[in-house]
Amino acid sequence: MLSFALVVDGPADHEGDRNTLVPDLWLTAHADLDIPTLRQAAALPLPTAGEQFDQLVAAVVERIRGGLGAG
Repeated sequence: MLSFALVVDGPADHEGDRNTLVPDLWLTAHADLDIPTLRQAAALPLPTAGEQFDQLVAAVVERIRGGLGAG
């Protein structure tokens, strides 16, 4: 959870205008690359920090449950 706070939540507080997964400037600078999946990802809105946190917690809980069931 600490890494989430440092890597996702903290920067989200300081980047109010960041709303895509891939910066447009990067895609423009690399127009010669054949990266259709990355270009599709660029069209998606960036999930909020809260949505990302919910997904992280769900993944951790699922991993723990899977480990408990395997024992």
